[in-house]
This record gives sequence, C-alpha cells and structure tokens, in this order.
Amino acid sequence: MTRYVVIGGGAVGGLLAAQLTLAGIPSVLVARGAQLDAIRAGGLRVRRPHGDDVVPLAVAGGPDEVRLTAGDVLVLATKAQDAESALSAWAWRPVHDGGPAADLPVVTLQNGLATEEDALRRFGRVYGATVAVAASYLVPGEVVNPSHPVVGVFWIGRYPRGRDDEQERIAADLTAAGFGVHSVPDITAWKARKLLGNVRNGLDLLDGTDEEKARAGALLTAEAEAVYAAAGIVAAEALGAASVLTFEPVPGHVPGRLSTWQSFARGTSSEVDHLNGEIVRLGRRHGVATPVNERLQRLLGAQAAAGRPPGSHRVAELLEVAVGA
Repeated sequence: MTRYVVIGGGAVGGLLAAQLTLAGIPSVLVARGAQLDAIRAGGLRVRRPHGDDVVPLAVAGGPDEVRLTAGDVLVLATKAQDAESALSAWAWRPVHDGGPAADLPVVTLQNGLATEEDALRRFGRVYGATVAVAASYLVPGEVVNPSHPVVGVFWIGRYPRGRDDEQERIAADLTAAGFGVHSVPDITAWKARKLLGNVRNGLDLLDGTDEEKARAGALLTAEAEAVYAAAGIVAAEALGAASVLTFEPVPGHVPGRLSTWQSFARGTSSEVDHLNGEIVRLGRRHGVATPVNERLQRLLGAQAAAGRPPGSHRVAELLEVAVGA
C-alpha cells in the first residue's frame, strides 16, 4: 500500500495526514516546532462542526527521521515560500530500496504558479494539486475544519500536462480520505484559476470597508487577467468548490480567515511574493503594468519584515494607486 509522506504540518498538511490516517491509509506528517511537539505529545486534534477527532499521527521532525521506500509518495504541503528549501532537503535523500527520493512521485499543493517548475528540476514525476479547503491552523496541535461531510476539494494532474495511472491512484486515496477530487489533464489551468482569487488574500490584512475591499479585489484580479492574456496563460473556467463544500459553525472558531492572514497571525513568513508577486513578475516580463498588485506586495512585504500585525495598512492605500494610474 502507498504511504504518503506529508511535508508541512500546517492546516492543509495536518488535515490531509489526519484524513488519510482515519481512512486507514499509511501516512507520516513532517512538522516542526510547537506543532511537532504538540502532535507527538497528544496527536492532532481536528475540530469539526459536530465534534472533535484526536488523531494519533505518525510524525517526524525532518527527512533524517523518515526511512523512505519505493512505495512512498511525497506530498509537499509547505507554503509556497518554503517549497524550494523543502524540495532541496528531500530530493537526494536515499530510498531504502535504492536510488534517491527524486525518483519518487511528488505532489505539490502550493498556491501560485512556481512550485511545479521548481520540483521538475529534481523530480521526474511531479503532480500538481490545487486545494480548496477551509482549514485553519492557529494553535499548536489543532486544525479547524468547518466543512462537512466533504472536508475539502482537490484538483490533481501530472505536471506539466497529461494524466497517468499514478495520478488516478493518488486521486482514489484522496477520495477515500474524504475529499472531493478532480483528476485533470492540465493542472496549470487550475492553478492559474485559483491564483485569480488568491491575489485578494492580502486584503484580509488591511483595514477598510467591504465596499473598498470589493473594489480593490476587482482591480487585483483584473491586473492578473491582463497578465495572463499577455503571457498566454489560460485559466480553467471555474473551481466550482462551492457546489461541493458545505460549511457549518465550529464552536469558538471565527471563520473566513485565509491562509495569508493565518501566517501573519502566527508570525511566520509571508506567501504574498508568490501570489501578488507572481502577477508582478509576469507583468514585468510581458510589459503589463500591475500597480495595485505591486503596492499590496510592497505593503505586506514590509509589514512582515517589520513584524507588524494585521491592520497596519488600509485598503485606501491600494485604491490611491489605482486612481493615480
């Protein structure tokens, strides 16, 4: 039976390892810091609308603690900004049956458009995945998942294109673990579709009215669409996760906080350079102005570097740039 080595113990990685374990599918979660200590001490608590599951996970602190075999699948569940260092740390680890980990399949869960190319430098079998999930990780040893009965949705595909038997086996295991799964032939199109929404994530960190945030969000997405047109990137028509996922209240949990806000709240590194920064990079490469995305990237980049909390800037600072443009 396939074993999944889930690298990254945050909201998505923790929930994935818990769901696989509950389904009887072997997995090991690679975590660090307080999250690692808490899971080792008492398992991972998954808080749900109708009660909690405490899941005793197999957990490791890094590649030195995992004995890889030829049946393993690596799942890269770090944030995009940490993906390159994780790929470097794992790719040349020895596999017990012979060869390096770079011979194993790797599934990349990151937002943005860059991680699959990074993985392809080392790994011969890369499977990109886009994930729609409402999971939150703010407290060590605990993940909140308000989705029921489907806990999240995956779109998975061989990178750079195509579909194969390994992909279908992974999709079947994810389905058995409680996820809605779409096996697709062009994963980049689905990654691009999600990024059109992800460019709005940083608005959670700014003060402003709902109307201001709606205006700013429309500007951010319009810039991304203009960049896609210039770069020849065709996004999938729609993710459609809303038709599959049903959300219910979890006692004591405040819903609606996206992954970017969660990172700032925990004081960890920011993924903004791989969201808005990806649009800025493509805009510079193809001669398309992206002033609103660039301003948001700069504001939040400086905020993260200074360790300032959410709410240190206002949405009006983005709208001013749009008026000036």
